[in-house]
Amino acid sequence: MIRPDFYAVLGVPPVASAEEIRQAYYQLARQHHPDASNETDSAQFKVIAEAYRVLGTPQLRVAYDQALYPTEREHQKAQRGNRKAPPPIPVMHVANPALTLDITLGQSEIIPPQDMTRFYLLAEIGPAGEPAVLEPQPLDLALLVDRSNSMHGEKIFESKRAIQSMLDHLHMDDLLTLVFFDDFAEVVADGETPRGRPGIEEALKGITVRGSTELAKGLEVTLDKLVARSPSSGRARAASLVLLTDGQTYGDEQRCFELANRARENGISITTLGLGAEWNRSLLDRLSAISGGSSHYVAQPTDLTRHFEEVVHQLRATLALNMRMTFEPAPGAHIVRATRVAPDIAEAYDVPTDQLSQQPNAKISGSSKVTVDLGALVGRPDRETAVVLWELLLDPRQMASRQGEYTLGEVSVTYAATQHNNQMEQIQREVSVNVSGTNSSGAPVESDVKLALQLATAYRCQVQADSLMHDGNTEEALSQLTTASLRLQNAGDADLAIKAQQTAQKLATGSGQGGVDDMLQVRYQTKNLGLFHRLRRRRS
Repeated sequence: MIRPDFYAVLGVPPVASAEEIRQAYYQLARQHHPDASNETDSAQFKVIAEAYRVLGTPQLRVAYDQALYPTEREHQKAQRGNRKAPPPIPVMHVANPALTLDITLGQSEIIPPQDMTRFYLLAEIGPAGEPAVLEPQPLDLALLVDRSNSMHGEKIFESKRAIQSMLDHLHMDDLLTLVFFDDFAEVVADGETPRGRPGIEEALKGITVRGSTELAKGLEVTLDKLVARSPSSGRARAASLVLLTDGQTYGDEQRCFELANRARENGISITTLGLGAEWNRSLLDRLSAISGGSSHYVAQPTDLTRHFEEVVHQLRATLALNMRMTFEPAPGAHIVRATRVAPDIAEAYDVPTDQLSQQPNAKISGSSKVTVDLGALVGRPDRETAVVLWELLLDPRQMASRQGEYTLGEVSVTYAATQHNNQMEQIQREVSVNVSGTNSSGAPVESDVKLALQLATAYRCQVQADSLMHDGNTEEALSQLTTASLRLQNAGDADLAIKAQQTAQKLATGSGQGGVDDMLQVRYQTKNLGLFHRLRRRRS
């Protein structure tokens, strides 16, 4: 298969800005968007959409340009406009992406513990070889949009505009389900292809705000639609639910968690978008974490179009679906916390054992395995991986050294390979650590583990600060933000550390809503900007 010159497809020069590329795509998409009777436009629209997917994504555009202009001289000629039409570029396919599981111990060796001792390790799953620009992944996408009274005015207007814009990005084999909810769920589209766009746009005109927010009703109806479609029929699709709300649901939180578990069991990730500052962060963060999705803060209604587009672009490049990582600890090793640190930060598992670790005679009962849902793995030119930070408590009374090492347990990952008709794959690794024969303090903490700890702690402090501000405890919230700033500084992100400190100063002066908005910006930038990968690459 041959890939055409994407700049020529969109009619822009290689020096075109992101906005120029966007405008060119929108104009062509409207001109060539297919209807049921025009197969020529259907084929052309696929090429146009793929051109925008690559050139409209910064990382993919860099990789494309490097392939288009293999030498610096050719690249400079193109920038000056002296550009000849390049030969077509072959599409790089991944028939069945090989993934690897890497384990990074917090310390390469430890001294035999006398008391309960904490130990950290990273488990990382990602592509085995060089990244490839993937054939676009067809989607089974569901949008669940709040239409309650709090969404009046600009919020509901920009929500509908963002949906219309997102329709430009759908391919012919994508499926779209669209549900609006208040205290009732209204299904506007159920597994529609882009051919149903006229009906969707007409239905959007009649959507107005009403009622109160009852999230569980909307979640249940939307999941019913997604689950009813068998993933084994036709080409494999990435199933995902995107939830947009600006408020808080009341009395149905437990039902929402049950539905998130149902989504996880069916391989459906939930991405949550919280608009403004009044939504329930703990609820939406947990819904996304349970299902292996992500949660995001949308500061202004006008930002919705960008967020919707980013979600679609990310789902397009899916390498693997329904990823699950399980740690089965050996006797004497007990899991106390698991935190996803990449591609975003999310608490996956946590048990209160601080008191136990301070009581030498305390005994932890049992040694149970823990499973973390990682959702989808996105293939990007910068070799995206999913990373989990595991925190263990080692009990010397139950551990025995064998051949100079402690066995800590086994990590396994299961996933569905999207380019191989969702065939399930599994990788397993036994985890052990060398035991030092000296009385030294043991090996230093490995740098990647230290980085993960700094970022996870910074994010936890920001979550605490948000909760404390909500409860009116401003002084303690400022302390948490200051700690978060120090952690970010130690991790190597000076800019975000300064933002966190400036936010604390703004809140200290009583800036009100402006300070809260800044706090949410810093919190979700820490969570969602892929800091672990970015800072690790900067260090190397």
